[in-house]
Amino acid sequence: MSVDSVTQMWSRKAGSFTSEKFDTFANNWTLTEAYQVTHTVETDQKTIKEAAGIPSHGAEHPIIAGSYVDKKDVETVSPIMSIVIVNYTGMEFDAGDVEIDWNDVTTSEPIDRDINGRAILTACREQVEGLTVDIADQVVVIRRRFVTINTNSIAAYRHATNSDTFLGWPPGTARLVGFQARSKFKYNAPRELWDVTARIQFRYPYMGATAEQAWYKRWRHEGLLVNGAPDPDTAVFPQRARDALGQEVSRPVLLKANGTQETDPDAAIFYYTQVYNSLPYSGLGLI
Repeated sequence: MSVDSVTQMWSRKAGSFTSEKFDTFANNWTLTEAYQVTHTVETDQKTIKEAAGIPSHGAEHPIIAGSYVDKKDVETVSPIMSIVIVNYTGMEFDAGDVEIDWNDVTTSEPIDRDINGRAILTACREQVEGLTVDIADQVVVIRRRFVTINTNSIAAYRHATNSDTFLGWPPGTARLVGFQARSKFKYNAPRELWDVTARIQFRYPYMGATAEQAWYKRWRHEGLLVNGAPDPDTAVFPQRARDALGQEVSRPVLLKANGTQETDPDAAIFYYTQVYNSLPYSGLGLI
């Protein structure tokens, strides 16, 4: 029980290329080729279709990348000769299709100023605290396919905003808030296919922030300690702030830029602290 020879039959090559949306390129294709096999009379079909020289299941087509053997049929011509039909199947998986969905998400953020930028105060000019406002952020969901992905690089983007204009939004406003990748591949095949879904949230700056500061942490310059000194000729040192009665305060007071106490709530100083790095979102390769 043995195989004597394997010869590829050039006359039996065929192919079918289809496009789901009538594009200028094919999305799916099927290729076939045939091999003439001579063998002894008692050779079984399994031995014939797995003979050396015939592509194995999962093998990639030598010319058309992305096409793999998914089926092999054996046709008996005579007791000592058979024809093996090899079928390749492939599909377009590179930069062909991109799906983009826009939606939004609402979060409650603390506020201390009204729509005109004035401090929110009581009749006795005390700061009102605990107020929030609903912020509606735009969220884009992008789906596309990649041959390979680098999860280490993606991790860096999870801690960075955009340094470039992305989908019409200025630098600093976009943040990658979700990333999912699912692999589709044939065992031992040289290529892999990843279905990637990325979620990017865009923050429209509010409360006086610039676009670059959209994802910064905003905080009011205040504290229990203020700069002061019992003698103007001595060095300034922090000490516990006191109220109008001379008692040490139990709640933070407003501070000026030099650390001395600020008594006018409308003159409160706000700082913006960067907590995310900045990377070019075009480098994600999503669009």
